[in-house]
Amino acid sequence: MKHWPPEFVSTLDERLGRGEHLALYGPRGSGKSAVLADLHTRLSRARVPCALSASTSSLDDITRALEQAYPWVQTLEVTRRAARSRLWWAADQRFGVLLLDHLSEVSNAMVGFLRRLHGRVVGVLSAVDVEDERGRRQMKSWRYGAFSVRMPLASPGQLRRLLHARCASLALPPHDEEQEHRLVNQARGRPGWIVQCTELERDARYWCAHGLLISVLCTDTEAAVRLRALDLLRPPTARATSTGPPG
Repeated sequence: MKHWPPEFVSTLDERLGRGEHLALYGPRGSGKSAVLADLHTRLSRARVPCALSASTSSLDDITRALEQAYPWVQTLEVTRRAARSRLWWAADQRFGVLLLDHLSEVSNAMVGFLRRLHGRVVGVLSAVDVEDERGRRQMKSWRYGAFSVRMPLASPGQLRRLLHARCASLALPPHDEEQEHRLVNQARGRPGWIVQCTELERDARYWCAHGLLISVLCTDTEAAVRLRALDLLRPPTARATSTGPPG
């Protein structure tokens, strides 16, 4: 679901086009990965050298992303340091964009290399999971020269439309007004929460003779979104026999 406003998208496009480095921060499930995927699709269609790193926690992750963005650069038979030099040279000749999803930590080596890429060499957009002010302070402490951009949250109306669409596509029973209100409130502006919730709702464990076990569903959805570990919440028997809500 693309809930972000046009001015948000244009700001990212303009800043990345100038070779700036941006940190897109917000809670898990707010749509940061969707923004990066959308940018990757549009830049690829425009034939701009670009790459999307699904998870970024080391200099090697950044190097591999550059190798994807500049696949014509020979890096197989040289050291990783020499490979980065070749990739930097290629980027200096032809501007590109790196999209670094789930940036979880920044080492001194990463900071140094990202600074070399700054300024009309490579535009960089990093997605950082920030749940609270403590996480925001931790992100600031990295000091890797990126301008911070807050991920816009979805409105209650947008979340309701997403919930209705998901229920229709997954053949889930419609929620009553109280259930819908509770789910939208629990989502707190995060479309990914609604997506995860409706995925879990297909599991028969969340249903009983009286209907939907909404408190259990909300608790497990929050855990799945925060930990990105849905399989940890499902015992093997449930994973094997999950068939959706009782008919």
